[in-house]
Amino acid sequence: MAGLTKEQRAQREAEKLAAQNDVEHAPIQQDQQQDQPGIELVAMVRDVPEFPGGPLSANVHPAEVDNWLALDWRLEE
Repeated sequence: MAGLTKEQRAQREAEKLAAQNDVEHAPIQQDQQQDQPGIELVAMVRDVPEFPGGPLSANVHPAEVDNWLALDWRLEE
């Protein structure tokens, strides 16, 4: 890290630590969201993927359905 000030080195180190913490805690947060009782996900589909190899089906949180409808998804029949 030649040419960096102490503050720049400290900032980079802090960013690395923050990224490591995010990776370590991300699976826990996802598990907690999936374990919430009473939330039934909505099945949605599309005919053409948004990008090559993209998904054609998804389980969506009810609060996000309108956003997905705006992106050319539709409710699964």
